[in-house]
Amino acid sequence: MSYDVFISFKNSGKDGKATPDAQAARSVYEALKAEKIKAFFSEESLAEVGKGQFGKSIETALESSKVLILVASCREHIESPWVEAEWDSFLQTVRSGHKEGELFIFNCGDLNPGELPLFLRRQQMFAKDSMSKLVQFVASAVPNEPTLKDFVHVSLHCYRPENNEDKVYLVTVHPGHSAGMFHVTAHWGARSAKRLSSQLKAINVTKEAANAEVVKAKQEKVKGGYLPAPLSKVLSDEARSHLAASMGVSASESSKAKSKAAPKAKAPAKDKAPTKVKTPVASSVKPPETKSFKSPTKEVDIASAKSSNKVATKTKSSETKVVTATQPTKASSKKPSKTEEKLPVKGLAKKAAKSAK
Repeated sequence: MSYDVFISFKNSGKDGKATPDAQAARSVYEALKAEKIKAFFSEESLAEVGKGQFGKSIETALESSKVLILVASCREHIESPWVEAEWDSFLQTVRSGHKEGELFIFNCGDLNPGELPLFLRRQQMFAKDSMSKLVQFVASAVPNEPTLKDFVHVSLHCYRPENNEDKVYLVTVHPGHSAGMFHVTAHWGARSAKRLSSQLKAINVTKEAANAEVVKAKQEKVKGGYLPAPLSKVLSDEARSHLAASMGVSASESSKAKSKAAPKAKAPAKDKAPTKVKTPVASSVKPPETKSFKSPTKEVDIASAKSSNKVATKTKSSETKVVTATQPTKASSKKPSKTEEKLPVKGLAKKAAKSAK
């Protein structure tokens, strides 16, 4: 079983009683567990595999862990045989380049950095009231959860339309049965296939032997006409999911760290009350009046109305004058001449005839 963190501490003193380190180590374990960081804590982890596998379990946990937390209250506990063997072995593995790792010291007593063994003085030390800060540093040092892309070391594509060939070839390297050992597997098939054929090329070999097998397989396929291609371009979604499931990893390229930092899913929205439809409010600004063509006598605007009224008044007064001048006058009060009064009707007729001649 692999772990992200190994917690090293002295469990009991000379009197057989639990040390303050043991209690502090349990607090560290609980804090890491709350953050879903997989840590090896002997009091809990050994109960799962049995104390008969004590030595082998500790060795496997040390090899797989990327972080070691040394919990100590004094130098005497740091230099106890089991504790010293654990942190010294971890540092030697990191310094030799076999793996990358970090060692942190949790000071649960009154340790002075100058009192630490020489090889530990360069390591980060946290006070007993800095638990949250320690967890934060550990979380950033823990490696991301591996994905399918981390295991695929060779991704090749062969496209020959004249032969109706569209094939892919992959080589994966994943952890073997024991720490530091690896399996090498070849996968091939049509690019549109939902599942690829697989064959083990090497079983439980060292990292150097696995790399040599990868180079050999790649050279053979390149000679046969295969070309490097991105993994996302050569596999169908179904084939990618199946291959990832067979290795026990995620098919996506997202990491564990990203998933932790991802925002929480939004709660389903509650049914909202129907929004009120705002009725348009009548504007206080009157729209411009439009000209009407029904009657030529209608007023267009105030100015034209006033002017037309003036014109109409003048016209009316002039018309009144004209009408007054042209109206038929009343019967004239002029009296007829004496000749006209004396002449009878017949006499008038004769006089009119004479004037006409």
